[in-house]
Amino acid sequence: MKTLLIVEDEKMIRQGIAVMSRRSKVKIQEILECRNGLEAMKLLEERDIDVMFTDIRMPKMDGIDLVKETEKLSHRPKIVVISGYDDFNYAVEMLKHGVKDYILKPVKRDKIEELLQKLDTEILEEKKCAGFDRQAFSRQMMYYLENPQVSEKDLEALKWKFEQFVGQEPYYAAAAGRAAGKRIPGALCLENHGQHIFFCPAEAVHEEELGGGAGISGSHISFEEALSAYGEAMEARIQAFLYGSSRCCRGMEAKGKISDDFVEHFVQQFPTEHLDQALNTFRNLFFEAAHGKADGKNMIDTAWNLQRALEKAYEKLLPEEEQNIFQREHPLAWGCAEEYLEEFVSWIKQARSCLDRVCDSNLNHSRIRDAVRFLEENFRKDVNMAMVSNHVSMNYSLFSTAFKEYTGVNFVSYLKKLRIEEAKRLLETTDQRVQDIGKMAGFENDKNFLKSFKAACGISPTEYRKNAEFKK
Repeated sequence: MKTLLIVEDEKMIRQGIAVMSRRSKVKIQEILECRNGLEAMKLLEERDIDVMFTDIRMPKMDGIDLVKETEKLSHRPKIVVISGYDDFNYAVEMLKHGVKDYILKPVKRDKIEELLQKLDTEILEEKKCAGFDRQAFSRQMMYYLENPQVSEKDLEALKWKFEQFVGQEPYYAAAAGRAAGKRIPGALCLENHGQHIFFCPAEAVHEEELGGGAGISGSHISFEEALSAYGEAMEARIQAFLYGSSRCCRGMEAKGKISDDFVEHFVQQFPTEHLDQALNTFRNLFFEAAHGKADGKNMIDTAWNLQRALEKAYEKLLPEEEQNIFQREHPLAWGCAEEYLEEFVSWIKQARSCLDRVCDSNLNHSRIRDAVRFLEENFRKDVNMAMVSNHVSMNYSLFSTAFKEYTGVNFVSYLKKLRIEEAKRLLETTDQRVQDIGKMAGFENDKNFLKSFKAACGISPTEYRKNAEFKK
């Protein structure tokens, strides 16, 4: 709660209510006191008051007339009547005029506490709702500035709201990066891809509040000129962005547009060894735009289209938890081109590093699949992990880790499993001698075969063959 006004002709009672209010759990920024309704009304006309406690019987203007007069205010406080008269008719009359409560003297501290907490909650809820309305209007206004083809009915609604925020006095439009925040008192602030668009009274525009790289329109006077004001501010913003200046930079004509193929070429070069070359070209284009050799707006649009094209092309290749690396703010969210370029290059290298890591992981999986295929075709021969890792061109240690990650078991166990399965097949389908079957399945000698088979199956090869014949 910002302000509490206590209207009471008796000084001791007035000060007592003020002390109880200060000691309450509700934080009140300022407590004001008036001796009568006339003083209170003058104050209410000069400034906004959140809550007012008022007596009924006072000289010059009593509480009843004061309450009625407050109905004319654009910002009416929440009113509590404090009276020494337990009169039902008084109470009914006050409640008819929107009074929140009617309490009797002597005032108790717990009642003041209860009322302040209740009213503070109401104020917070109302501010929250008003904030939502403001946010909704800001979105609608921004949509209109970008897409001016709206119905006449919607246009009238926008005009009315615009005039509530901006008034009907001369105003400027200003476009600034995210560093500007929302620091202009009395301004309507819109947000568009990380940058701020302001519509503010002419006297409220101060370049230092907008931050570096801001663009400011000429003076305008009606809602019908909002589109023109926005266009001027954006034109100035682009030039200021490229020059790193907070002043309007008008009058520079573009001398060329960037090739339509640039974005496509950059996206194709992103995962290749030509990325540094593509980045140098990107920097040079910004340099040309800053010196009037390329269209500034076209350069900004190209940068934005490039960011979105990279996101579309490569985002889904990354794990879900890393996909947001490709989601970037609009270039004009940064203060100036130099700041944006520095961040852009850093981002590109970070994104490329993520992509390389994922591609390396995918490549490793591809190589392990080749290794498994090679083993399935050659397990009967004298093969080992060194031989297979060389076959798929992988580091021995990396191969060992990747193989276990892919198959769930280490290389030796996987190879042994293949050989055991082959031995079981031969025992079931051929009359070959047991010692010969071991060699045919890839085991180096009888001892190794017999030991491995029993460990895996729980019985010897001979017993396994007998059981298989019995099942037939």
